[in-house]
Amino acid sequence: MTIEQPSEEDRAQASPKSIEKMRKFVRNFADKSGSFLHPQPEITEFLVIGLAKNIDELGKPLCPCMFFEDKQEELDKKFWICPCEEMQRWKYCH
Repeated sequence: MTIEQPSEEDRAQASPKSIEKMRKFVRNFADKSGSFLHPQPEITEFLVIGLAKNIDELGKPLCPCMFFEDKQEELDKKFWICPCEEMQRWKYCH
C-alpha cells in the first residue's frame, strides 16, 4: 500500500519554520527514545505537518493523530502519552 506525498496545500497548513522545527524534533525523538520513523516517509511527513500545525495554532506539538474535543483542555493537562498501538507495538509513529 502506498500513500500520496503531502501536497503543497497540506504543507500550507503550517509555517515552514514550524515544519522544520518538528522535522528535527521527530528525528531527535526517534534517536533518543529508541523508536523509529515510519517506514513510509510520506506518513512521517504528514505527522510532521500535523505537529507543526498544532505548534502554530496552540503553541505545543499536540498529537495530530488523536481527536481532542477541547485541544486547550488537553494542553492544560500537560500529560500526553501517545496511545497509538503502532507506537507501542512497532516503535514507530504512524
